[in-house]
Amino acid sequence: MKGKLMLVALLGMQVAVAQKKTIDTTAYNEWKRIGTPSLSYDGQWMLYRYSGDEQGLQYLVNTASGKATTFSNMNSPEFIGRGKWIKFTRNDSTVLRRLKDGHEEYWTRSSYFVGNDNGTTLSYSASGKQVVVDINTGDSTVLNGVGRCNFYDGGVIYVKGNQLLAGPLKGKHAVLFTGPIDDFNFNMGRKEGTVLSDKKVYYFSIKSGKATFVFDYRDVKAPAGYSVNEQAPPVTAGTKQFVLDVMRTAQPVMRPQPQNTGFQLELWTWNEPVTQRLQRRGVYDKNMMNQAKFVYNIDTKTVVEVAPEMYGQLVTPSSEAFDYVLALDPAPYKVDIDYRYNSNVDIYLVNVHTGEKRLIAKDSYETPGWSPNGKFAIYYDTQKKIWEKIDLSTGNFINISDQIGFPVNDEEWDQPGRNPAYGLAGYLDGGNTAVFYDRYDMWAVDLTGQRKPYSLTGQYGRQHKVVLRLNGAEYMERMDLSKPILLRSFNENTKSRGLYKLQSVGKVESVADNPDYNVKIGSISGDGRSCIFTKESYQVNPDIWYGDIDFKKTRQLTDFNPQQEDYKWGDVKVVSWKTFDGRDDEGLLYLPEGYDSTKVYPMIVDFYETHSQDLHEYIVPEYSTSTINISTYVSNGYLVFRPDVHYVIGKPGESVYNCVVSGVKSLIDKKIANKDAVGLQGHSFGGYEAAYLVTRTDVFKCANIGAGVVNMTYNYTAMRQNGAPCLFKFESEQYRMGKSLWEDKEGYISNSAIFNADKIHTPLMIFHNDKDGAVPFTQGLDLFLSMRRLQRPAWLLNYKGGNHTLEDLPAQKDFTIRMQGFFDHYLKKTAMPGWMSEGISVDERNVDQKY
Repeated sequence: MKGKLMLVALLGMQVAVAQKKTIDTTAYNEWKRIGTPSLSYDGQWMLYRYSGDEQGLQYLVNTASGKATTFSNMNSPEFIGRGKWIKFTRNDSTVLRRLKDGHEEYWTRSSYFVGNDNGTTLSYSASGKQVVVDINTGDSTVLNGVGRCNFYDGGVIYVKGNQLLAGPLKGKHAVLFTGPIDDFNFNMGRKEGTVLSDKKVYYFSIKSGKATFVFDYRDVKAPAGYSVNEQAPPVTAGTKQFVLDVMRTAQPVMRPQPQNTGFQLELWTWNEPVTQRLQRRGVYDKNMMNQAKFVYNIDTKTVVEVAPEMYGQLVTPSSEAFDYVLALDPAPYKVDIDYRYNSNVDIYLVNVHTGEKRLIAKDSYETPGWSPNGKFAIYYDTQKKIWEKIDLSTGNFINISDQIGFPVNDEEWDQPGRNPAYGLAGYLDGGNTAVFYDRYDMWAVDLTGQRKPYSLTGQYGRQHKVVLRLNGAEYMERMDLSKPILLRSFNENTKSRGLYKLQSVGKVESVADNPDYNVKIGSISGDGRSCIFTKESYQVNPDIWYGDIDFKKTRQLTDFNPQQEDYKWGDVKVVSWKTFDGRDDEGLLYLPEGYDSTKVYPMIVDFYETHSQDLHEYIVPEYSTSTINISTYVSNGYLVFRPDVHYVIGKPGESVYNCVVSGVKSLIDKKIANKDAVGLQGHSFGGYEAAYLVTRTDVFKCANIGAGVVNMTYNYTAMRQNGAPCLFKFESEQYRMGKSLWEDKEGYISNSAIFNADKIHTPLMIFHNDKDGAVPFTQGLDLFLSMRRLQRPAWLLNYKGGNHTLEDLPAQKDFTIRMQGFFDHYLKKTAMPGWMSEGISVDERNVDQKY
């Protein structure tokens, strides 16, 4: 009886699956994507629209009730008045809509006004008057005869005659400064600023209601060849140094106009700093970006040059007083950018009192930074893979990260050249303590040396294999531990992304970490009390949810792809195996709905570098721009395998073979994949990888190779669309050769598919467009012509005028159809499409597509 019941249940499941539809191109229009939603300041309202919606509909959702209102004529909406109103345009008119009751009023008082959702005030000009109004209370102030005017939360600051005044919208305005006012600078967040009056600069604070003299421009001696721009700079009463705003006094040399010579010569010179295709008009003229930089010392009234002309970035502390700056000189390494794609620099430590420059680092990839108090300069050494502080008295570098006890460099980095750090999270104790990331946790390092490093997160991440990072940013200049800090997470065991809170030092608590899906915050309300977020997995559409910031109460606000239930969808899991060299590897295996472990299935291998971290990503059914749409193929009964590839520098091709083919054979041996129906697909770097693989194995019955490099010796010096030569891709980045062509000739040849094309027995569908700006079209054409010469089955699809991927919908539709026809023929034994069996002659183009 029990067996009969199980059989009935199994048959019921099979019937349910059979009743569902298979995803095809006609279903694509049913799927929607939400653009970036916005949340009001108070968290009571959410606004969103669908990407690519031709009707331009806007949806306003009450987060408490979940009720949504649709607007068909609401353009450029934005919340104002702390979430109480929406401003938008309708038929070229500005409309304000009050959210609590839907009351609308057309804005006719002026053509323009200033306002945002962080405050309740609006400011506008009318009949020569400046009006500031509180949109929620109706309180307003009319200012006659004012010069400049700014407003802040609950108040207004403005210049009237010879006075700077500030105060609430309703009530008395206090005089902050009296005297001729030539300029003033106001920081709305700190409610402070500066005034320039008769060449003198004064600092003022609304809280104190007073102005304090800072310095006199008459004491500032302009550097030779420069004049000082006299303005109200962002200084305070405690400022001792700041970078002067200067401009050259010499008139620029007029550039002669080109003459009509009947030809245009492009002259390439071997040692010019920037190659011809990267040069832009005006680059070599002296301009504001490369003029000399000067620091003014207020106490000593001295102007000191800290960076000469043609230097690059000047790294200056943000503190009120400092003794040193860091000047970066990229000049010696400008030619090297061809093979590095990074402007390395020499670093100089410059004394702002004397102008003395000390070279402290040559040929540096990284840029140092200052602590908020300006007392410490921090630097990551990409070669030593450590964090260091710069001893300002000697210019020496002192290791400050070894005592952490764990690597601070990216342990999985497998590209040549630099090895990046996990990152600097920020600073504590006003800048005396730096906070660094290791693989999992955050570490506090006392820069004064009085306390040993300690884990800010109590090593919770390492103990649970959860990567913890600041939510919404990788860096927080002044970390405040007096209140909880929100962290985003990645669980290495479950591959899920979630949220945690750092409640206090060493105390980490989970907010949302579910092994079945990702949780990502989309926006936090201005008052910090609530947020909108998504739950997402391969099976869970990323609908928008609303919740308090602790996720104690949550509510789903959207359900925009309910039709998914009507289609065969499938599932995904992490699979693992041993590579040919005996290492553990893993990847993602997508399974059709109703998967039967007793059967073998046709399988397409689609990969790039690593994918296992993407386990919980939802894949929208849509037309292909370059690669297969996984959800479509899975719905049509295919397995899709995405193996992780880990590389050995100098052997990118064999690294791919080692990881990918071992994974494929593992699935064949386990009777999961049909050994006679395994296809391969890759685009761009994946196209390179796929091309290499078919020279090394016949396990694939067909392969789609998209825009891939097949000849490294040619592509090494090829030019990209932006004018940069490709040298850097091989020596410093993705192609992972790590050496120049002449240092490893045999390596460049052995890693290039074209030199072993005679070993390819796999039918190829090559996709490469003639206007590809990343990989030259000749690479795809060379592979095709090689296959043609060898009389091996191959087809080349060139969507004329197309770039690296397909951007136009008609081409996407065509490519999607042809790609599925190609795979279905070789892996499902369907009839060969006409375009494959007969071709399309020049006379048949756009006449008969032969699908």
